[in-house]
Amino acid sequence: MRKALELVRADAVTLHADGSASVQSGKQTYTLAPDCPCADAKHRTELCKHTLAVELHRRALALLDGTAPAPAALPSAPASHAWDVHEAPASACFKFRVGTMELLYTLRGVDDAELQRRITATLPTLQEVIEACEERAAQRAAAREAAQAAQAAQAQHAPQVPPPAGAPADLQTLIQQAVQQALPAANGQAPGTPSPAPPSNGTAPSGAAPDDQQTGFCSLHQAAMTRHTDPDSGDTWSSYYLEDEQRYCKGARPTRRNGKNRR
Repeated sequence: MRKALELVRADAVTLHADGSASVQSGKQTYTLAPDCPCADAKHRTELCKHTLAVELHRRALALLDGTAPAPAALPSAPASHAWDVHEAPASACFKFRVGTMELLYTLRGVDDAELQRRITATLPTLQEVIEACEERAAQRAAAREAAQAAQAAQAQHAPQVPPPAGAPADLQTLIQQAVQQALPAANGQAPGTPSPAPPSNGTAPSGAAPDDQQTGFCSLHQAAMTRHTDPDSGDTWSSYYLEDEQRYCKGARPTRRNGKNRR
């Protein structure tokens, strides 16, 4: 309507004696006799701006002459069967979702009555197709679940391969073995030679003033000592390293230096 008013104000409408009219729109002139030949008038259900402009122009002239008739209805849009279109005037599209799939089905007709008849006749068949798709999807899902359950059961009943004989159980065991092998070497003892074990009650062996060098146990610090051998002289002795005092202790020796303990 706004564009039609602009055409009327621009004096683009010309009425002819034979009842036809022409409208100058841009560089194109449209002759209405009585319908407009423009694309909008042929392919759309609404009235084009040229037809509206001619009707407005005629009513404006009638008002100026004082002979304006009673308001009349504007020209009706062409019926759907007269449309110059490639698609059907009436259509309906249905979308169905089955699992991860989407199914689209479109019905077309010349009018709503025909379309309704086609939908009534087609929907039962579509329902059967959808139900078959859903059943197939359920069968595939059940087959996947059965395969996964069979794999889980097979893995559960598979025989466990034991570790090789003598192999350590984990990394912590390896570390402990390495430390046990390194400590005798650090104390001057050949690897594999066990250190003298302390008495089970944590005290020095009983007896009359025993020599810790003979027992291999430091009664001063309640700790087992390591046996050492001088490669040159062949002398042997036992000692225990004191971390706090940063020195070695050879234990109590009551038989040395007039009965005084020697460290």
